[in-house]
Amino acid sequence: MNVNIYIETAYSGPAKRRMAGAWMAEYLLQSGKPITRGGILYADITTENEMALLLLKHAFSILTKTCCVRVFTTCTHVLHTMQNHWIRQWQENNWKNAKGKTVGNAYVWQQCAVLLEQHVTEWTDEEHSYRQCMRGRLRKEMERDHRLKSPENYLVVEVPEWNTGKGNGKYAEK
Repeated sequence: MNVNIYIETAYSGPAKRRMAGAWMAEYLLQSGKPITRGGILYADITTENEMALLLLKHAFSILTKTCCVRVFTTCTHVLHTMQNHWIRQWQENNWKNAKGKTVGNAYVWQQCAVLLEQHVTEWTDEEHSYRQCMRGRLRKEMERDHRLKSPENYLVVEVPEWNTGKGNGKYAEK
C-alpha cells in the first residue's frame, strides 16, 4: 500500500515555545476509495523538532501493515536525519551523535524508529495540496487557550473533516 504522510508545525526553529502541529495520512483502499486520517497536537512548551517527531509517531501508529510511505515535512532536522540515515547510526551508537552526545529527543526518536522500521520510506520537503488547509487549522488552534495541566503534556485534537467518516472532535490531554 502507498501512503502519503503530511507533517506541518505552527513554527520552525529550535526555540521552545507554545506550539501546535498537524499530521495527515492519505491512502487508497483496494476499492480505489481515498481515505484520510489526521489530527492536531498542541503543547505549551516544545520545539519544532520534538513536535514533528510526535506528529510522525501519531501518523505512523495508524499503519497496521507494511507500506511504502512518502513523508512531506519542512522540519529540516527530521528531513536531514532521515535522508542521511543518521537514525541508523544513532541506533548503532546507543543514541549518541557523531560528537558522542546523546541525541536530542532520543526518547521520541526511539519510538519513531520502532514504527518506521517496518515501512519503506521516502522523505521530502516538496509542496503538497494540504499545506494551506493544515496551516490554516493550526492558526485557529494557536488562538485557543488550552491551559494544560502540566507543561510536559500535550493535547490531541481530533479534526473530524480530516478523518473520512471518523472522529468526533474530541480533545484528549496526554
